[in-house]
Amino acid sequence: MVDEEDLRFEIPSYAFIALARRGMEKISLDQCFLKDCDNQDVNLLEPFKKEESENEIKHTKKIYIKCKKCNGIFILKFETIKKVVKSTKAKDKEVLSMGLVYALDENGKNLGHIGYF
Repeated sequence: MVDEEDLRFEIPSYAFIALARRGMEKISLDQCFLKDCDNQDVNLLEPFKKEESENEIKHTKKIYIKCKKCNGIFILKFETIKKVVKSTKAKDKEVLSMGLVYALDENGKNLGHIGYF
């Protein structure tokens, strides 16, 4: 059995959405991403399962969440792309990574890219 509180700590509070040339905007991940549900109460979201996979290019983590308002299940999929860019000026600097977050329905159908974490 997975501890719900431990899974909660693995979900970032926010993701950032690119606004073209106007910068980034913060969006809360403490909400239900299923169609026709407007739940934004973290107390009505119950993370219950986690799956992880990794290869040389990326690390993927899926957290399954039950919404107690609409009784639906959705998945937050976090992809960390390990090697996005390396500094051309400072050879000793770490390679930068990038995190993307997607919402999926309980069958794994992609509901859309939420943003970056």
